Amino acid sequence: MESVKEYVKLIRLPNLLLVVSIQLMMYHWVLIPVLAQYTLEPAMPPADFYIMLLSSFFIAAGGYVINDYFDMRIDEINKPLTRVVGRTLTKKQTMLFYQVLSGIGMLLGILLCVKTMSLTNFLVYVMFLGLLWFYSSSYKRQYVLGNLIVAFLMGMVPVFIALLELRYMNLIYEPSDDVNFIANLVLGWMGAFGILAFVWTFIYEMARDLFTEKGDRELECHTFAVVLGYKKTKILIGVCVVVALAVSAYLLFALSPLEGSWGWRYFVCAIVVTCGYFLYSLAKASSLMDYQFTANMAKALLLLSMGYAMVVCWEYQL
Repeated sequence: MESVKEYVKLIRLPNLLLVVSIQLMMYHWVLIPVLAQYTLEPAMPPADFYIMLLSSFFIAAGGYVINDYFDMRIDEINKPLTRVVGRTLTKKQTMLFYQVLSGIGMLLGILLCVKTMSLTNFLVYVMFLGLLWFYSSSYKRQYVLGNLIVAFLMGMVPVFIALLELRYMNLIYEPSDDVNFIANLVLGWMGAFGILAFVWTFIYEMARDLFTEKGDRELECHTFAVVLGYKKTKILIGVCVVVALAVSAYLLFALSPLEGSWGWRYFVCAIVVTCGYFLYSLAKASSLMDYQFTANMAKALLLLSMGYAMVVCWEYQL
């Protein structure tokens, strides 16, 4: 039983549930209400959506496992008492676990690609696996690149739902201006949420760099905290938060019906207020516990930005 807990700990279940939650939000609170305005249902069968959900779950879980596999020496410094690889599980066990998880995820992805006859989606799955591997083995140690890759992968979470839905639409409907309009609308909505996921994940990654700076420096990882130091990294995070708020406000204004009163209420009460407290906590942070708290707050801001989906669902069903 104890070994099962260690395997569960290795996949970082809370982070996986965050990814799953975002996908569920996008499907039930954005895709379905938007299509319902045109008396349409998703072309993608619900069963296939949940297959995609499971494939994402297993591939992301494998990504966390291989990340800890390559981070064993860093974790010996940053979290010697709570690390799993090299303490309760061997590297061989960890690699086998990664192969099982990624294999299941890829097989489910291939099943979807066969059903949709889509080589493009297959290549996207291969890209996901490749980026997660190379990020963990080398890219995360390079300045900026590692942060960008993680942010890109999170940004693709909503976008991939749109790509899959558009593929099903192409299989079901005859090409027409109406179909193209609806397809572009779906892609626009998911792309907007993808942009929000990208910018807030990038901020989270920078905040997390502050927490892991000691181990990263020891093993010559060129993170923001290592290259710029704590003070400059905090300033850069503050600038990125302002940019993220500007992007959120623009999307709020540009996308109907979010310019309605509920959209702005959510923006001010949920996003702006939380950002203010995040920046205050970041400015005062000085200990590892403080930096871990700010990193968790950045993750909460990511989830809150995805919470715009509630506003979309509410406004479209008025």
